[in-house]
Amino acid sequence: MKCFFRTAGYFFAVFVIFITNSFGTFANTQENTIDKIKRQGNITMSTSADFEPFDYLESNHVVGIDIDIAKKIANKLGVQLKVNDVSLDSLIFELKNHSCDFIAAGMSYDEERAKNVDFSNPYFSASQVMLVLKGSNIKSFEDLAGKKVGVQLGTTGDTFCTSSKAIGTVVRLSKPIDAVVDLINNQIDAVVIDDFTADKLVAANSDKIYKLDKKLTDENYSFAVLKGETELLGVINDVLSELKSSGELNNIINNYYTTEKASSNKFSEYSYYILDGFKNTIIMTLSAAVIGIVIGLFIASIKVLSNSNKKLKFLGWVANIYTTVIRGTPALIQLFIMYYVILSAFGTSKIIAAILAFGINSGAYVAEHIRGGILSVDKGQMEAGLSLGLSQNYTMIKIIIPQALKNILPSLASEAITLLKETSVAGFIGVMDLSRAGDKIRSLSYEPLLPLAIVAGIYLILVVGFTSLLSKYERRIHNNDTH
Repeated sequence: MKCFFRTAGYFFAVFVIFITNSFGTFANTQENTIDKIKRQGNITMSTSADFEPFDYLESNHVVGIDIDIAKKIANKLGVQLKVNDVSLDSLIFELKNHSCDFIAAGMSYDEERAKNVDFSNPYFSASQVMLVLKGSNIKSFEDLAGKKVGVQLGTTGDTFCTSSKAIGTVVRLSKPIDAVVDLINNQIDAVVIDDFTADKLVAANSDKIYKLDKKLTDENYSFAVLKGETELLGVINDVLSELKSSGELNNIINNYYTTEKASSNKFSEYSYYILDGFKNTIIMTLSAAVIGIVIGLFIASIKVLSNSNKKLKFLGWVANIYTTVIRGTPALIQLFIMYYVILSAFGTSKIIAAILAFGINSGAYVAEHIRGGILSVDKGQMEAGLSLGLSQNYTMIKIIIPQALKNILPSLASEAITLLKETSVAGFIGVMDLSRAGDKIRSLSYEPLLPLAIVAGIYLILVVGFTSLLSKYERRIHNNDTH
């Protein structure tokens, strides 16, 4: 009994430490942003690295126009630049949760965004254009009445089309390449997208689609800081002004617009994304599985013992709440809460946040599997242990749980496989897992199918391999029991 109360005490201590540190972090947020940046020795920028030539991956590093400008900002402050690569719709969330100091992602000003962030002076003029199928009877924006139009979620193209009454249906997709695939497959009638991205997509699919000449919008790209960060905004504007007056800004832009990237259409050169994604997926799965088993054993034991021990009733009640909440909410939401809320104050790495979120999620399911396994063990086993003078805890750990684990091995294996596939949502907070690797390659190579096929094949191999190993282990246990 004492070991359970001791463990509960450890959990309570961790909770107290967390609250204490959170208050300390709140106090630190009162520090001037520029002073904080200089004290840390780095300035953090968040972007979505799938928007060539402004922000994209090359040799596993984020490069582009925005990165070159951001390095000038870091140099101005005498610090190093750190880059967070996250999904486009998470950028402002990253800024508001102090996961970064500013945003640079080819971001255009709009009134909704301006409610949450302050924009720098513009550094690039852009526009939205339309892509249609060759042979289409759509020749202008006016022809979209009653039509389906694809846009990238969260972009100015999305805002423009949503506010228009001429369009029949706006189809929001996570990647520009997804919109083009839908267009080619006749799922939508047109795509509204940034001009430069449109040129890239047309070049990759010149036999199927083309770009209409007329521009739909005139917009400017700017950097963004948290609302009220006037001092940091002033530094960014000073750097942009200096780059413009010296002509260096034009040199940076022209360098990326005129230089052909040799790897832009060579899929084989993106293999390191797959390798990095494979490594992170394995790390997350194994680490989260260990955490899940430890939590599951503890929670299952508490729930079973609390039925016969009044001293554990409260812990049993807490365990029931934990399993109900975790099993009743999506893993993706739990991942967001872990990274953007619970751990945002600590500067924890994204992969650690993912491991903790997946481990805690898995623990709730493992706990129910183990509880079912414990209940399947004959009650006489516990009675026999107690009659021999063994304590309830010792009997549970040494006699009941080993038998329960043997009974539920197949269901634990299914949970491990589910966990492996569940890690595919880690890309939403910027972890380079297998799914995100495939997504990045699609964005950079403009190849819609092959990256997904490779990623799906790797997941299939992992699942089949794991299932085979587990089957061998089950047969070994069965043979040992027979002998």
